[in-house]
Amino acid sequence: MGTRILFVDDEENVLLAYARNLRRRFEMDTALGGREALYRMDHDGPYGVLVTDMRMPGMDGIQLLEEVKQRFPQTVRVMLTGNSDQQTAMQAVNRGSIFRFLTKPCEAEELSLVLNAAIEQYRLVTAEKELLERTLRGAVLMLGELLSMLDPASFGRSQQIGDLASRIAREMAFEHPWMMEVAAILVHIGLHTLPPSVLAKHQAGAFMSGLEREMCSRIPEIGANLIRCIPRLDEVATIVYYAHKNFNGTGFPVDDVKGDLIPLGSRVLRAASDYVSLVVQKGDGRVALQDMGARLAWYDPKVIQALRALHPEGDESLALRPTRRVSFEDLEVGLRLADHVETLEDWRVLPKDTVLGRTHLEKMRNFQRLVGLKEPIWVYEDGG
Repeated sequence: MGTRILFVDDEENVLLAYARNLRRRFEMDTALGGREALYRMDHDGPYGVLVTDMRMPGMDGIQLLEEVKQRFPQTVRVMLTGNSDQQTAMQAVNRGSIFRFLTKPCEAEELSLVLNAAIEQYRLVTAEKELLERTLRGAVLMLGELLSMLDPASFGRSQQIGDLASRIAREMAFEHPWMMEVAAILVHIGLHTLPPSVLAKHQAGAFMSGLEREMCSRIPEIGANLIRCIPRLDEVATIVYYAHKNFNGTGFPVDDVKGDLIPLGSRVLRAASDYVSLVVQKGDGRVALQDMGARLAWYDPKVIQALRALHPEGDESLALRPTRRVSFEDLEVGLRLADHVETLEDWRVLPKDTVLGRTHLEKMRNFQRLVGLKEPIWVYEDGG
């Protein structure tokens, strides 16, 4: 599908003229006024280019362009003005609200040239954004692999949680589902600030002193502060900060934030993390959903609805998931271990349920060359 253009005017005959002259050359829709334009962008988008008249009743062109700039920043904005409006249009250009402005009446050929330039600008912006997101995601995935090597118990299930959280986010039309995968990888990063004795107690669920509990309660805050050191991850940091906050306002952090005021990403991550943990504990997704149903005050009902839509009957028992034997040479990135990987000397190299990344394979290769690994190695048939 090509880049779509939305034309906005308060006169229907003008919109019909646009359609008559341009529909064969461009993929376009029309909206009668600013409010209808915003509705279409919300429900029928994305639109790569928006072309609007300046003078319209209710919401004028400047107001519409400012709103679009805030809510749909990637959309390239073009304005049509009369001669008397040129000073206003120039001010809009200087504020960065529009890409081009054209004076009415505007010939179809001149408008076509501007539309082609706007489409090219949109493609450049979206390509740069995609490249940045892929680069950022790749760097965080590599960091996640390294963290899982240092602390397999804490990071072993991060990819499972991230995969599920991303799927829930897409089901709920979350704008940046990749953030869920990144947040799931980084949500435990604050654990590495704990003294080893406190970390061991935290992981085992053992009794802790008041000071130790206070240290553990600050893990999300510390993790969020560390993540904010990475450019473009402020929103992920906020998701991590509220990842242990219950929908009814209990949990961490202790503040007045509850319900829909909790970031959607945090609500998704909370439910996905608990679901994956319960499936591992109980061995059955149906039981996991039942357990979560007994404490519904903790979860956003919309998130639970999306989770049930993805898993209407719950995941099958983990014990029944088909497995297969592979040799070390047949291992590849993305496979999930169905059993621990150990050396011939019974030293555990990787725990069960690790999703293999390049660093895991390199670690196994080193142990294989040095002391040898027990084979065959068991992996799940369905990969991750």
